[in-house]
Amino acid sequence: MKKTVAYRMGDRASIGSVTYVGLTADYRQELPGAKELMKNRYLVIALSITNGGGAEVILPHTRLIKPDGTEIAEVTEIDGFPQWLGLLRKVEPASTEQGYVVFDVPVGAYKLQVSSGGDPENEQLAQIEIPANLAYPGASVSGPSLGN
Repeated sequence: MKKTVAYRMGDRASIGSVTYVGLTADYRQELPGAKELMKNRYLVIALSITNGGGAEVILPHTRLIKPDGTEIAEVTEIDGFPQWLGLLRKVEPASTEQGYVVFDVPVGAYKLQVSSGGDPENEQLAQIEIPANLAYPGASVSGPSLGN
């Protein structure tokens, strides 16, 4: 297992030439465009992703890590959710993309695992802490908003 560094929401998580910032996180009971039936709640996380390198980077999907280490995959069956980062994530050199990643999970504390992209042997990982205090109705962790 690769060593990962943990960052708080709002902090710059730099790995390789890519920098992630967790902007907001909140739980929702509905998600416009979701094609799968919700099992728990939708955890919607807004990210800013900057490619500081000189070449395009293709990034894999993020993963949510439970306190016991279990990984949870993103919800990928979404059609028409504004600013969803989508299935294929390309970030051009010296540019920034902003958008949402979505998970169907019980309310709780998690870590969002993000990647530097590239081949798996040279990939670097980091984690952004998603605190449990989102459990309160209407609560969210916020930074600059993407809108809705």
